[in-house]
Amino acid sequence: FLEEARIGSEIESDHVVEVVGAGVDQDTGSPWLAMELLEGETLSDRVARGRLSPAELLPLVAGLRHGLGRAHARGIVHRDLKPENLFIARGRGAGAEESLKILDFGIAKLLQGGKTAATQNIAGSPLWMAPEQADGGAIRPATDVWALGLIAFDALVGQPYWRSAREGATLTRLLVEILTEPLEP
Repeated sequence: FLEEARIGSEIESDHVVEVVGAGVDQDTGSPWLAMELLEGETLSDRVARGRLSPAELLPLVAGLRHGLGRAHARGIVHRDLKPENLFIARGRGAGAEESLKILDFGIAKLLQGGKTAATQNIAGSPLWMAPEQADGGAIRPATDVWALGLIAFDALVGQPYWRSAREGATLTRLLVEILTEPLEP
């Protein structure tokens, strides 16, 4: 928990939710995390109302790219990018535009030497995982970029890329599809 707060606070970007404080309550032993107050909705909620046009999606992806770029420059890979962890914040003031904020660095991984991180177990949300992540392989910035592509596809088309996810198949079937079936153009 405190690691999430520390990692999140190290990323300086308008497109990563700002962590303003964290600790453990001395009386109850309960951990707490204070972040900037956001008004808006998750990308998941937005797409649930209907798919996005390229013009709507482009500025959101640009924000995601900026936030990820800053994280990756610090040697941090999110590992759990999904529409539920992307928040579309309403702009404040007249004429202010929406901006995308990356949430939840709870399973983020610090890379050793800035290149890759070996994983002992699989962490993340299978629908958005890169094949190497689903297979327990090395994690690197490209892992997040893969998720970005799947998220963009979902937002533009209005349904997940993976056929088994659209058909309501089991998690095992989804992982088999991710690991063994080629991407179709």
